[in-house]
Amino acid sequence: MNTSHIKTHHVKRSFSNAANSYDDHAVLQREIADRLLTHLEFTKLEPRRILDVGCGTGYFTRLLHRKYKKATIVAADLSETMVKTTRASYGVRLPWHGRHMHATADAINLPFKSGSFDLVCSNLTMQWIANPELMLTEMRRVLAPGGLMLFSTFGRRTLTELRQTLAKIEPERAGHVLPFPDVTSLGDTLTHLPVEMSVTDTDLFTLTYPDTISLIRELKGLGASAAAIRGRKNGLYGRSLIKQLEQEYVALHGTEDGQIRATFEALYAQAWYKKEAMELPESYIPIQQAEDYDS
Repeated sequence: MNTSHIKTHHVKRSFSNAANSYDDHAVLQREIADRLLTHLEFTKLEPRRILDVGCGTGYFTRLLHRKYKKATIVAADLSETMVKTTRASYGVRLPWHGRHMHATADAINLPFKSGSFDLVCSNLTMQWIANPELMLTEMRRVLAPGGLMLFSTFGRRTLTELRQTLAKIEPERAGHVLPFPDVTSLGDTLTHLPVEMSVTDTDLFTLTYPDTISLIRELKGLGASAAAIRGRKNGLYGRSLIKQLEQEYVALHGTEDGQIRATFEALYAQAWYKKEAMELPESYIPIQQAEDYDS
C-alpha cells in the first residue's frame, strides 16, 4: 500500500491546531463514538486496563469510564495538545481521575509493554495513520490474552461529493481527498492478523450544510482539512479554490433547498486476542485504499 500521501507531522500539526475548536464541530464524531460503544454491549468482557488510541479531546475515553468505572484507562494521542485538552476536560474533582493516565504516543509505535491492556480501542483515528496495518499490529501487541480490540475509521465513501467536485475543478489532480479503507479489505486484514472472531460493519451518514464554506470550516475545525487534503499546504483554503468549490459543489451535489450534501461512511471492527505467535503469515493482506472510488 502506498502510504506516502499521509505525513505524520502534518496530521499532528493539524489536530494540535484544532484542539480548541474540535468539540464545537465533532457532532458526527461523537455519534460514531456512541455507536462504537454499543459494540461492547454484546460482550461479557470486564477489562481492568483499557487503552484509548487517538483519544482526541477525550469524548470516547469518558464513555469508556462511564461503562467501566473500576478500570484503569490510558488515553493516548499523537498530539500533545489533544492529550492536554483531554486531561483538562476532567476537572480536579472527578474521583476517577487518579485511575486515568495520559500519553503522547504514535499509534504505530505504542510505548507500552506487550499484553498490557484487556481492551484496546480507537475511535476515528486509523484514517489518519500512514501505516494502518502497523497500527493494528501494535494494538494487537499490547492486547492481553482474552482481550478485545475495538475501533472505528472512516470508510471509502467518505467525502465522495468533495472528491468528485475537486476532480472536476482540477482533473489532473483528482486524488486531492485522501483515500479511505474499504470494509472488505479491512476485514481481510483482520483475519490475517493473529486474532479471532473478527467482525466488521458499517454505517452511512449523509449530512447537509448551508453552503460549501460551512463544510470546509467544519473540516478545518476538526483538524481534518489540511490532514485530509493532500497536495495543498493549507488544505482546502484559498480564495480561488473556495469560489470554484461553491459553484461546482452546488451544481453537482446541491439539494432542492440550496444546501449541499456530504457523505461520511463509518467502519467498525472488533477482534479478540489469539494466542498464536505475533509473526504475520505470508498470506497477510494489507488494507487497500480506495484510490479509484468514483461513485
